[in-house]
Parts: sequence; C-alpha cells; structure tokens
Amino acid sequence: MSQLARQMRMVDTRADPEDTWNNLGDSVVMQKYQAAAAFANEALRLVLTNCTIGASIADLCKLGDDFILEQSSKVFGKGSVERGLAFPTCISVNNIVSNFSPLKEDGHVLESGDVVKVELGAQIDGYVSTLAHTIVLSPNPSEPVTGRKADVICAAYQAAEAAIRLVKAGNESSQIFQTVNQIASSFGVRPVEGTASHLMKRFLLEAEQAIPNSTDPLTNDFTFGENEVISINIVFSTGSGNPYESTEHNTTVFQRDVSAAQGFKLKASRETFNTAVKTFGVFPFSSRALFDLNPSHKMGINEVIKSGVLCPRPVIVEADGEFVAQFKATVMVLPGGSMRLSAPLNPPYVHSVGHVNDNVVSLLKQDVRVAKAKNPLIASSGMDLS
Repeated sequence: MSQLARQMRMVDTRADPEDTWNNLGDSVVMQKYQAAAAFANEALRLVLTNCTIGASIADLCKLGDDFILEQSSKVFGKGSVERGLAFPTCISVNNIVSNFSPLKEDGHVLESGDVVKVELGAQIDGYVSTLAHTIVLSPNPSEPVTGRKADVICAAYQAAEAAIRLVKAGNESSQIFQTVNQIASSFGVRPVEGTASHLMKRFLLEAEQAIPNSTDPLTNDFTFGENEVISINIVFSTGSGNPYESTEHNTTVFQRDVSAAQGFKLKASRETFNTAVKTFGVFPFSSRALFDLNPSHKMGINEVIKSGVLCPRPVIVEADGEFVAQFKATVMVLPGGSMRLSAPLNPPYVHSVGHVNDNVVSLLKQDVRVAKAKNPLIASSGMDLS
C-alpha cells in the first residue's frame, strides 16, 4: 500500500469479531442500519439543497453534522447505544479529492461553476451508512454542463451505478475493478489512487477487503458473500489520478486510534479527548464539530494530536485546474439479493461526448432493490427505536 493510500485509509479501530459482526438476519440490526441510512440520506439532501453560490462551506458542513447528531440522538435511547456521525460532512470542491471540512474562520465559499462533492455518514450502534454525491453550481442551470467537468461526472456516476449492480453474492471484486476502469477509460478520465470501495462491519468503516479504484486488486480479489455490507466509493479525476496531501489547506478531520497510549499533561487536553471519545467514538470527526461543543477544546487539541491518539486525515488534492467527481453508496448483500441503503439521486445536468459499451448499458438497465424509506423517528411495524 502506498503512503498516500495509508494516509487516505481509515484506521481499523475494532478487531473483535463480536464487535464487528454484521448479522443482517437480526431485525434489530437491520433497523439500526436503516435508521443510519435514513439520517444520512436526509442529511445529504439537506446539504445539497443548500449548496448555492456564495454559501459558506463551513456552514454547510455544520448543517450536515448537526442534522445527523440531533436526529440520531432521538432514537435507540435505551442503554449505552452509540449514535451519531460515521463520517463528518465534507465538501470537497473542484480539484480537492477528500476530507475538506474547513473552520468558519477559513472563509471558504462556493463559487459559480464549482464541482461540489458532498460526503457524509451516520451510524447507530456502530452500524454505518455512508454516501457521497457530486453536483455542479452551474451559472446557467437550464443548460447542460459540458467539457471535462461533464466527462468526469458522467464517468463516475455510471461507474458507481454499475458497481452497485455487480455487488451480488458469488461475484468477484475484480469484476467491479475491471468495469470501473473500463468506464473511466471510455470517458478519458482516471480513477484516483488511494481511493477504494470497502467492506464495512460494525464499528469498522474500512475492513481489509477492498476494491481499489486505481490499483489492480487481483492479488487481493475476494468473492462477495451473504451478510456483507459494502461502501461503493467511486472517485475519478480529469488529471493524473495521483493526488497528494495539500499544503494549502489545514487538516481538520481526525479519527481516534484506540491502540495509541493515552497520557496528557494538560487538563484541557484530557477534557478535549474525553469529549471527542464520548461524542464521536471511533469514527472520524471534524475539529469544527468538536469546537462547536466547547470552544475551550481548541486549547487541548494540539497535545491530543501530538500524542498520536487522534490520527489526522489530511486534505487530499489533485493538480490545480483539474476536477474530481465522487459517488458513494452503501449496499447490503442479503440472502434474497443485494439491497441499496443509500437513496439513489439523479446526476447533475451534464452532457459528455463519452459513452459506455453495450455490456455496461445492459448492466445499468438492471433493477436495483432499494431499502424502503422510513421515518426512523416514528415506530412502525413493531419497530422499537426507543
């Protein structure tokens, strides 16, 4: 694994089989997955609706985070069930690949023509739903976006939809890799190194089984089996596909490393760490969300980071002038077939001269089972969300 891939990869924070088991035959587990998906789906729609020219990126990230934190706090309140963010709201614009969740004082706003990627995730008791979508802030919404922006968005969207349809028990992960790369080539764009689709387990955003977007996975090929959950994450670029850590943007996304030793000199550091663990558990979070809980945590976070207890997830970028598109969805492999947890969204209004081959066209015509939308705050059909 390259250094960049290690930087972009989540920390595997829980290895206990009992902690990470996905028993999709358990109705309570399914309820928790569906509740997490409902919160993530609504949060994404909320943020996308408010992505307008001149909007503050920090405010938009806060909007998504606050929605998930507030709504998830209202369900499964019995016992010590962890609820909240599985991935902080990140809004990565144009050549920014990932992990962009700036502080308010950074002053970043959306501009006309921006290619905007919104990524977020929710979890209930460690059961996760993550998703991402890309839009364009077109100065003329009645006209389709064309050119390289259209190429990369069309390619990434169709690759994600094709990959979702290939998540079936008995299929090989290499089938997704080959199809994704074929589609990228058809549109003259490149999969981004260091990005991948991952199997997910309870409290694990990224299990060992992965499907890299840009690296041949034949040495790590695996077969999909029932009772699995996968995050299909397609990230394409108009550039080289070899991104790097930004020197322009500060790192604001962090994740706890439970294997790191704790020991702080400052009381403020202990309080900052305790708040982070209580609120976000083992999942990534933005420092902005931590500071929103208590501004005094700004005094303690530096020692916590230096201790290695919090692992930074730096902002990753492509070359200036390039565009990156991302589409992500959570899919379950069930005995009766696969089911999409993330609500399908239409692509932005774009037109590309690229096209996919007949095999992909046939694949994209296949129906996809989508989890029924439910209001997770209202108990129905015997569902107990107390």
